[in-house]
Amino acid sequence: MFEEPEWTEEAPVATDLRPVASRPLPASASQIKVPLEDESVDVAVFCLSLMGTNIRDFLEEANRVLKQGGLLKVAEVSSRFEDVRTFLGAVTKLGFKVISKDLTNSHFFLFDFEKTGPPRVGPKAQLTGLKLQPCLYKRR
Repeated sequence: MFEEPEWTEEAPVATDLRPVASRPLPASASQIKVPLEDESVDVAVFCLSLMGTNIRDFLEEANRVLKQGGLLKVAEVSSRFEDVRTFLGAVTKLGFKVISKDLTNSHFFLFDFEKTGPPRVGPKAQLTGLKLQPCLYKRR
């Protein structure tokens, strides 16, 4: 039989059992300002979700909600990157440090960043590395 490790915590129980129609609608997937407090999260994940033209807004919002030293994980289609080094440089200017990168998969690139502080560039500074190519799908 499976025994739970000592470090496990009990998950919160769902208490909002009202009919779906009476619940508030979820936030839009492209919402830039998420309803979380500043420096309130340990981990932020972008998994195949940097599809907009405003990637900088998403990364700045991740910086806002992540605690100092928090982890930003990015998984994105490899064909979208024209220059990985330029992308990584742009993300570091937004207050992150590259912890790891995995470019070995032929379809996806994986990156881990640590929040080091607020963005180091002004809001009008151009960050060309954040412009990713459109996602290409092959018919099979």
